[in-house]
Amino acid sequence: MQKSKRKAISALIFGIGLIALLIGAMTDLYDAKIGALIMLGVWIIGGALATLIFGGKEETPQPPEQS
Repeated sequence: MQKSKRKAISALIFGIGLIALLIGAMTDLYDAKIGALIMLGVWIIGGALATLIFGGKEETPQPPEQS
């Protein structure tokens, strides 16, 4: 279940960053350069938070030991 949560959070972070870039590029709300900076900030901070919450390394299931 943790792998699916990690993928969902990663997709959400990517989407929010991409939307920030697209808003800057397609509207007059702010410049495209500002949108790119916001996108990178969201990706870096969001990725760091996801790593803190879910751990840095994915756990691989261990096969049962034979006796």
